[in-house]
Amino acid sequence: MTELLDQVYKDQLAIWIGKTCHLRLLYKISRDGCSAATFHQKCDGQGPTVTVLYNTNNTIYGGYLSQSWHSYSNFINDPNAFLFRLQYNGSSNPLKFPIDHNSYMYAGYGKSSYGPTFGDSDIRSFSGTINKSGKYFPLNGSLNMGNIYLLNGQNVNSITNGHLQVTDLEVYQVKDGSDPNKSTEVAVGSVILDYPWRKFPEFNEEAVQQLKKLIIDFEPESDANLSAVNILLIGQIGAGKSSFFNSVNSIFRGKITSKARSGSFEHSLTTVFRKYTIKDQNSGHNLKIRLCDTRGLEENFRMDAQEIAYILDGNVPDRYQFNPSSPFTTETFGFIRNPRLGDKIHCVAFVVDGSTIDVMPQKILKQLKELQGRMNQRNIPQVVYLTKLDKVCPKVDEDASNMFYSPAVRDTVNKVADVMGLPRGHILPIKNYENETSLDPNIDILILKALKQTADFADDYLEEQVDKMAAEGKRKEKD
Repeated sequence: MTELLDQVYKDQLAIWIGKTCHLRLLYKISRDGCSAATFHQKCDGQGPTVTVLYNTNNTIYGGYLSQSWHSYSNFINDPNAFLFRLQYNGSSNPLKFPIDHNSYMYAGYGKSSYGPTFGDSDIRSFSGTINKSGKYFPLNGSLNMGNIYLLNGQNVNSITNGHLQVTDLEVYQVKDGSDPNKSTEVAVGSVILDYPWRKFPEFNEEAVQQLKKLIIDFEPESDANLSAVNILLIGQIGAGKSSFFNSVNSIFRGKITSKARSGSFEHSLTTVFRKYTIKDQNSGHNLKIRLCDTRGLEENFRMDAQEIAYILDGNVPDRYQFNPSSPFTTETFGFIRNPRLGDKIHCVAFVVDGSTIDVMPQKILKQLKELQGRMNQRNIPQVVYLTKLDKVCPKVDEDASNMFYSPAVRDTVNKVADVMGLPRGHILPIKNYENETSLDPNIDILILKALKQTADFADDYLEEQVDKMAAEGKRKEKD
């Protein structure tokens, strides 16, 4: 009997494992029998393994250990372990669930009477021997996910359908290097589709000029009487928040620029709230789009949600110096007590590192969700600028025009949409200027298209606010 795991899923697992490797099937319950004794006979001492469960809902999930299984009735210490979901109800939707680094000494459990067991019963597949019942194996283990592994907003039902009725269970040995039995080995993450997974403009110089003209000609909702829309950039440190502004500025200046501080550092490089204007070099005119930059999110320095609320509401002045030990309040010098519509934020763009979405710290995710709550209360539209996808797909690193032909990028977009609770059309893959020393039309197109869509969402918000103010005005006249 052949192994069930598709090559695309094998490639995804290799990306998560973090090295070039291939999988060799060790154990398969439909072939070898569902027996704990057989599992240990075939899998103990075999080094890193991937365990994959296929349930009756056509969902595929499981776990990875970089350490060997054993039968000593002891926990397995493994800081590299993770759980995963590859497919849900028949649809490809890969998600990785890293181990809590405070609990990695409980990554797995080896016992002679247990089948594969991850965490403190996060996944305990079965014990003893299980006979097949019709078309599936009714495993007698338990699913208590979230004890040792971080679920990033998911739960046992959204990962496993909440049951252990499986059509098969496989354990694969993880072997270093390419598969010697394959004459042509495809590099991990480098698969390219024949057709794009999202409709997008052609990648050429004409498209660059058309998108630039659309943005240069952009006008906010006429009845709002604003000079520009305000787009707030929020993201974890190192995700590329300030780099996005520099990239946009570079496109309209016609050369690589670095006006906002950017780069990799332990703490946020942004220490001042800024409303950046962007000047088109050719016309000499400022765009009617302002990019607002604020402190990056840090795991050990929680951003004050009320401070963000003041930014959203237009109470915080341009160039306000952040002070982590003393958050912005109504008594802070410069507090704008009667903000106008033009002072407020009209759309929020979360900047997310697509290459690390699977290991986003729980504290950062919690901060994002809290901030989203403030935005949702105000009906402020939100998008995600998904960065660093060149690390997810080597083909995108080679040529940014491959972005929408990459299944690895598509799967990352799906993950981020699930984590952020936003429609997939609001997740906008881009590539910032970081290593480049000259402009690239394909990078320009991704950035310009994302900026135009964000500006359109901001304009929708303004239209709604104008209608709201008009309705309130009519009510006052009646009163």
